[in-house]
Amino acid sequence: MSNIGFYVWSQKLSAPQNKSFTATDPGIIKLKLLSELPKAPIRTLEPAPKNTAATTVNQICYSAGPFDSEASILATEELITPLVLKTSVRKLTTTQEAGYWVYLPAMPTRAEALAKGRELAAAKVKDYYVVTAGNHENTVSLGLYREQYNADNRITELTRKGFAVQKEVRIEQWPEFWLDYSITDEQLGALPELATDTISSNEVSCQNS
Repeated sequence: MSNIGFYVWSQKLSAPQNKSFTATDPGIIKLKLLSELPKAPIRTLEPAPKNTAATTVNQICYSAGPFDSEASILATEELITPLVLKTSVRKLTTTQEAGYWVYLPAMPTRAEALAKGRELAAAKVKDYYVVTAGNHENTVSLGLYREQYNADNRITELTRKGFAVQKEVRIEQWPEFWLDYSITDEQLGALPELATDTISSNEVSCQNS
């Protein structure tokens, strides 16, 4: 027991020994952690300039139209797309006066509208029609005229016979299609002729996109 006690006492009081290690094989390069390497200066990369058709070529812009149908303009766009820089289709609504409508305002009932028709017939007024359905139900139509003076002559005739007629301008609306495209001088020679009797192709200012 005294020997065990002496051993424990000597181990506690004695200083720990430093152990040295050597590489197993001589000549091996010592490994280093990434955190131990010297830090290199950070380089800031400048963004590369974008090369677009608008900046690399001298483009010319045109607008062709009007095309009377979507099918015809899409066929033309498909034809020229491989030959130009870019294309786009625009749809517009065109409004035009279509004529002048002469009429008697709608009556409260159909019976009254039919009675007014009989009055017109008795006054020897021809070319009238009692509207029996739709937005103008019970209105008495007295003609649609392309020229204003013809409508005014009709109004004068009916006013002299005692009928309080009215005139309304009729408006027609229909779609128009326009093809916008940009092209270079070199591509112009390969582009087919787009202008016809009803379609024109005019140079316009290029819009940045």
